[in-house]
Amino acid sequence: MLLKTKAIRMVFYFAVVVGGVLPIVLYWIYIGRAPSMTPQDAVEFLDKPGTKAVLVDIRTPEEFKDNRLHSTQNWPYDSIMALSSRNAIPKQFDGKHLILLCKSGIKGALAARRLKELKFANVSNVRGGMQAWVASADIPYKPEFYKLRKNSGEIKSITQRESPLFEQWVVVIYGFVIKYTYMLLSLGLVVILWRTKSLDLKALKCGLAFFFIGESFCALNSYIYQGSSYLFEYLHSFGMVLSFGFVTFAILEGTDSRIIKISNTDQKCAALSLCRSCIKYTEAPCGLKRLFLFLTPACLALSFIPLTAAPHWVSYNTYIFGTFFNHSHPVINQLFEIRFCPIIAFVLFSITFMILLFKKDDSITPSKVLFAGGMGYLGFGMFRLFIFAPYHDNLVWKSFWEELTELIFVVGVGITLWIFRHRLFHKKADS
Repeated sequence: MLLKTKAIRMVFYFAVVVGGVLPIVLYWIYIGRAPSMTPQDAVEFLDKPGTKAVLVDIRTPEEFKDNRLHSTQNWPYDSIMALSSRNAIPKQFDGKHLILLCKSGIKGALAARRLKELKFANVSNVRGGMQAWVASADIPYKPEFYKLRKNSGEIKSITQRESPLFEQWVVVIYGFVIKYTYMLLSLGLVVILWRTKSLDLKALKCGLAFFFIGESFCALNSYIYQGSSYLFEYLHSFGMVLSFGFVTFAILEGTDSRIIKISNTDQKCAALSLCRSCIKYTEAPCGLKRLFLFLTPACLALSFIPLTAAPHWVSYNTYIFGTFFNHSHPVINQLFEIRFCPIIAFVLFSITFMILLFKKDDSITPSKVLFAGGMGYLGFGMFRLFIFAPYHDNLVWKSFWEELTELIFVVGVGITLWIFRHRLFHKKADS
């Protein structure tokens, strides 16, 4: 038990220090250091009398011609990154304060840093790019900054959709009923499991606690920052990663210690009737270990599913019972889900496989912990990808099914604990 607890702590520290801090460090290195401003600040800056600020769209010429903000100028990202000196900057931009606008704010940050490296002082990136610009379109006194010009010359208002009454009720239900219900239920289950001593229930308690913490940051981001806080959304996502990981370990540990008993040297393994001989009693290969040796590379292969998916740009506005509402899934969040998470999962699965392959003594405990860590990252990334993919053009249903799935998860945990409460919470089982 002590060895298992130490192993869990080591992986938890790895997840927090590497998995938790690394995305923040990478964000700061590539994006956070770039001079930036919010769309609201950019509009006020551009609207100042006598301003020398220019809103520069750095998308490709084709993207710019098809759908661009009124009164913007085009300077493609590739051209900016290819600059060799400050003298190569086009004359129409020299002496101006350039406000760079891209799709998601990522290329804009990189382009702003490149111009800073060339000693071009007056440059800023629009944080969140066009996704955030669309979300800020409720500024009533600056409508001229939210007009789109088509290639045909047609001018229209920025992306807005009319939500059917049914979908408006769906938003209210998942935002104020489903979310708060599963948050309260998860907190209640954490309280019930607070004094438990068995390792699987401790892990389940931690998984539910991180689930509650992550969803709390999600709620705060929605109701205080209208979904615009990168930090709060990241803490929400990372809480979900930890929840996936701890719950996976709880399932593995509970199945092992309570049903299969492969790690218990004093009891027969439940798979003994399937194997010709058992590793506990003779020099023989363990059938379950060999099965796990297949399962781990299978998960390694599955890690490539999100890695081969492309981010999808989406941002549109609507009104929910008269209140302005933006539906968006920022690209920066998608990159965490379909790039960073599967890469970390791949690393953890690879280490798991090497331990199972080469470590002869007590390979079960570290492999369970590392495998659960990998499933935390992969599970969250795959969950977000599969929920987002079919509904990226109508995010009402993406959010609804995500919230409902989380409610089903918490209710399912509660029902499982209730059905098996007599054995799960038995004093001997918890000792």
